[in-house]
Amino acid sequence: MIGETVLHYKILEKLGEGGMGEVFKAQDTKLDRFVALKFLPADLTSSEDDKARFIQEAKAASAMNHPNVCTIYDIQEFENHLFIVMEFVDGKTLKDKRDSLSEKQILEIGIQVAEGLAAAHERGIVHRDIKPENIMVRKDGISQIMDFGLAKLHSSSEGSRLTKAGTTMGTMGYMSPEQIQGLDVDHRSDIFSLGVVLYEMFAGESPFRGMHETAIMYEVVNVEAPPISTVKEGIDPQLDEIILECLEKEKDERCQSAKELAKDLRKIKKSTGHRKSRVYKVSNAQSQTGSASHPKSSGAITIQAFNKTIELNKVISSVYFLWPLIGILLLAVIYLLVVKGPSKQNSITSVTTIESPPDIIFSGGIVPQANFEISHDGKTIVFIGADSAGSNELWIRHLNSEFAKPLKGTDNAFYPFWSYDDKSIGYFVPGKLMKIDLNTGLSTEISQAKNGRGGNWNQNNEIVFAPDGVGGLYLVSSKGGAAKEIIKADPSHPNESLRFPFFLPDGKHFLYSIEKDYIGATPGDVVKIGSIDSRIDKVILSASTNAQYAGGYIFFTRQSALLYQKFDLSDYELQGDINFIARNINYDITKIKASFSVSPEGNLVYQHSSRNNEVFVLMNSKGGQTELPVFPNKMTMGGFSFVAASLSPDLGKVLYTAQEGQSENTEVWEYDFKTKTKNKITFGGELTSTPYWSPDGKSIAFKSGRDIYIKNADGSGNMQLVYKCDSAYYKKVDDWSSDGNELLINDILPNNGTELVIINVKNKSIDRSFTAETPEFNLVNGKFSKDMKWLLYSTDKSGTAQLYVKSLNKNSAIWQIPTNGGIKGWWINNDKDIIYMTRSGDVYVVSVNQSDNNLVLGSPRFLFSLQSQKLSQLVDVSKDGTLLLCTRSLGNVKVSPLTYVQNWKGLINEGNK
Repeated sequence: MIGETVLHYKILEKLGEGGMGEVFKAQDTKLDRFVALKFLPADLTSSEDDKARFIQEAKAASAMNHPNVCTIYDIQEFENHLFIVMEFVDGKTLKDKRDSLSEKQILEIGIQVAEGLAAAHERGIVHRDIKPENIMVRKDGISQIMDFGLAKLHSSSEGSRLTKAGTTMGTMGYMSPEQIQGLDVDHRSDIFSLGVVLYEMFAGESPFRGMHETAIMYEVVNVEAPPISTVKEGIDPQLDEIILECLEKEKDERCQSAKELAKDLRKIKKSTGHRKSRVYKVSNAQSQTGSASHPKSSGAITIQAFNKTIELNKVISSVYFLWPLIGILLLAVIYLLVVKGPSKQNSITSVTTIESPPDIIFSGGIVPQANFEISHDGKTIVFIGADSAGSNELWIRHLNSEFAKPLKGTDNAFYPFWSYDDKSIGYFVPGKLMKIDLNTGLSTEISQAKNGRGGNWNQNNEIVFAPDGVGGLYLVSSKGGAAKEIIKADPSHPNESLRFPFFLPDGKHFLYSIEKDYIGATPGDVVKIGSIDSRIDKVILSASTNAQYAGGYIFFTRQSALLYQKFDLSDYELQGDINFIARNINYDITKIKASFSVSPEGNLVYQHSSRNNEVFVLMNSKGGQTELPVFPNKMTMGGFSFVAASLSPDLGKVLYTAQEGQSENTEVWEYDFKTKTKNKITFGGELTSTPYWSPDGKSIAFKSGRDIYIKNADGSGNMQLVYKCDSAYYKKVDDWSSDGNELLINDILPNNGTELVIINVKNKSIDRSFTAETPEFNLVNGKFSKDMKWLLYSTDKSGTAQLYVKSLNKNSAIWQIPTNGGIKGWWINNDKDIIYMTRSGDVYVVSVNQSDNNLVLGSPRFLFSLQSQKLSQLVDVSKDGTLLLCTRSLGNVKVSPLTYVQNWKGLINEGNK
């Protein structure tokens, strides 16, 4: 269009483009002035109603006359394309200028933008797309808000809502929670967006850091923004508070007026010139992000002696001050050393992050969490490193080095722990307890351990360890030999597990955890004191956690927060208050183990939780996809990681399980496709999984703890026990019969095989069960046919996963679906077809013809591969086959780095002041 004349506007150059159109610089040949023309996308004004609505809103915006708002001169149409004629602003966008702005300049821009918004809000106009690209900073220093032509008229003289219902405008990362959820927006939505802009300007990064649009959406709606002070030192606390108030999730909790926001920012700006200089100490980690931080060097001259600091900042302006000053400093140091004496702490607390080696992630393999330990001298960490193929081995890294090295011959290792002299490392592999000598690199077997749950090594070269997921603790020499059980599990609780022992300084007594039930965290879990001679067995803490001791304190977790409490070794009693170190600690709920490790020499390592990298995607029969801002929990069964979720019969909702905030347990939630809202259904307080809708959509079935329950689908009423499970082994709900009378349960047997069990909902009893011909094989992912004549399931009895159909009548006829690798299938179209997924991610459909007790299966027809659609799993399929619920990986979401605290005692001393 460059060089063309549109009406009486000569197009001179293109200024930019985006989702809301293209912008050109033009000359108004009538009035002889420069203007900016914005041509709108055709879909924005696709109908006459859309045009009328837009023109009405733009007219209201054009009526504004404010120095901080870019003026709209006209709205025109040319060859069926609407365009806006705006004031041409000679300057740069805030996005282009933000790296060169001072604190005062940012404050001034914020004040002007807030004042411009206040003028718009007074006229009932909401901008809806405040972002750095829409804020222009002119050469004379005046800031102007652009693109008010796309604003929303919130009220009018007619009292009608002019913006089309359900329309969502805005830019990801700057939209308010209500915008993202498709809810009603008002002027407070702009205040939220401006809060994001100000946060970015001062912190240098966004408050919502998701690596994918859906991840950002989730954070905006659910995750509180961390204070700016946690990512940048020296921020004015009042300014931090003002910006965080703009970012409140609930509109009513947010700053209520752009005019008041401008006033508050102006006060901060006035105070910056008179503010006294501040010296910032190392954070004690009690921030919303749960991570401690330390100040960067500011160029100040400091002398530190025994944790005391003398700071001189730009005081020396002449060499004549140098020698007298050095003399004063030396006298001060002598005074600290001789007169005052050394303090209790002889080092400075620092907090740093440790990244994993290139192309390696922390943890992985059989046990995905909590796979690192710091040495007793606090100088080295051992961790599990996994490569892109999933292979994992032990790695070590000296904390004064930037490099880590693998320990060869330690494939499939998990739960490593150090020898007392830090010269060897004990670890588990499937079936064994091992050790590796760091000098020779030689790995040797110490003892049999079916499925290890932690060990610890004392100064007498004895190891206390848990050899299995259920049962007691054993003692063995580090040289090997017969292992002796020293503490037995409670015989009245056959599924009790003693795990994660940790020696106290005497090398005789130790902490250990009790997981009361195989299912994971329960209210009965405790931490105890035991001894190698079994003379003491005392509960010291009620919590589902591992625990460690160092320097007079016990470290443990609750609700994913890392805590500490004073511990008296003379009577093994906790004393004083529980104190906080960090929140959002990586936590394995099934093993009740958190990711932290503390050394007696004063160093601490912990790891924050990594974001779930799976999100739901709805695919229709034509291949169209809709991504949902829902992050389901992954589960593992039969060596296969999967997401369990269920589409409602009316296809308006999905059931899934997720954790709420810092809760250690999962609950059942529903997501409503129409209202785009999430609702919590269960409140059981235990590990809850595999929810499934009743055929009428009025009830849900799910597993909570070890048992099977049903509940009203609207969340009302109490959970009703349907089936009480005697074994500790994992169960999941696979299906609910079309008549509502029977549930199909998948049950892992003690011999590690699985069976399918049909439960009568009314009688709360087993009707019948089905097992593989050979018990160690698996029957999984069962589905009833609608007419209840057939059972579809997958089994690995042939050596690879394969789908079969079995008659539910008295005869035992079985039909095999010929495609290899079938792991999960669904009956669709009134039992006329079966759609299924293979382990490789291919999706097929096969026709079904039935007569009496006979079944004829057609040839499988390939539909698509999940990989080609950028999907990871097929989770559920509607009964008519028109809607597929899938998951998508958000890409290589980075596993959280390790946080290394040098001199954790400094944090404790600071916290105890």
